[in-house]
Order: sequence, then structure tokens, then C-alpha cells
Amino acid sequence: MSIEEADRFAQTVLPIIASIQVSGIASLRGLAIALNNRGVRTARGGRWQVSNVRNILARQSPANLLL
Repeated sequence: MSIEEADRFAQTVLPIIASIQVSGIASLRGLAIALNNRGVRTARGGRWQVSNVRNILARQSPANLLL
């Protein structure tokens, strides 16, 4: 997967993660569990792990971090 593809995938998943965070789940493990429970798959079609969530969150632009 190219960097551009990974960035595009992150932009589709970040709003889902944001909605989970608004519901009160803040830990990486909690976010991974919530994504799996919602049936959201990783870019490669797998189940979410803490490292996947951390990598997606690291792709947020600095402007998004101010929100």
C-alpha cells in the first residue's frame, strides 16, 4: 500500500474513530475493540489492534489535533 493510499484510508476511518471518542472511549485498546465491534476492517481487511489505531491517529494532520 502506498503512502497516498494509507492517507486516504486514514481519512475515511478517522471520522469513525472521532465518533467513538465522543462516546467516551479514549484508549487505543478501547478504540480497537469498538472498531472491531462495528465491523470496520483495517486497510488490509483485518481486525484492529492497538498498533493499527495508533498508526491511523498518527496520520492526523496537525490542524485536526486542534479540534
